Amino acid sequence: MPQDLDITIANEPVKLLAERAALLVDRGTLIVADLHLGTPETHRSLAVSMPEGIAEEALDRLERIVAKWHPKRLTLLGDLVQLAENPDEPLIAAFTRWRQRINLPISMIGSHAEASGTIPRSWRIDDDGEHRRIGSLELRHHPRADDGESTDQDPMLIAGHRHPVISLGSGSKRTLAHAFVLEPRQLILPAFTPFARGVRVSPGTSGSVYAISNGSVAEIHGD
Repeated sequence: MPQDLDITIANEPVKLLAERAALLVDRGTLIVADLHLGTPETHRSLAVSMPEGIAEEALDRLERIVAKWHPKRLTLLGDLVQLAENPDEPLIAAFTRWRQRINLPISMIGSHAEASGTIPRSWRIDDDGEHRRIGSLELRHHPRADDGESTDQDPMLIAGHRHPVISLGSGSKRTLAHAFVLEPRQLILPAFTPFARGVRVSPGTSGSVYAISNGSVAEIHGD
């Protein structure tokens, strides 16, 4: 059973889910960043070996989260697709079938992949533009370059894009774990896809780090 973690940011209760998503509890809004659907196809076109079924796994996992928490809305923080060209027919069909089962509003924060118009209408995803305000929170794809530049007047930001990971264990047991990073004025979500490795983080220098390991979310403290 996944062990999630409850935190509070900008007076908003937020549940950090072990499935690499966040839930705004009082708002009923599920937030997911960086699914990167189509990444395996893009890699295989470049002769890079990738396993089959990655998109199906991501959509199945997302469907289970929706069934468990019954959110009122799903917001995607950009990079839904990661393709050199428009989605191919199997991916379009797979997401369309999934969308027929998921009967709730879905919106998306824009990013480079979606700016080229690669999202089919059959997916029924609303365009939130470059950002969206929810109470004292702001949702964006890109985090601030330097959270130290923010002030108390700036909204608390929830973003993706960086795909934070942290090294856990030592020696032959060392692994890279996906992580949430909480800085003074922003929360950065891990990539929803397991195949997006990004910025390595560490407690203290990167703010508070909440690693996902063995099906649980836990804060990692420095030495």
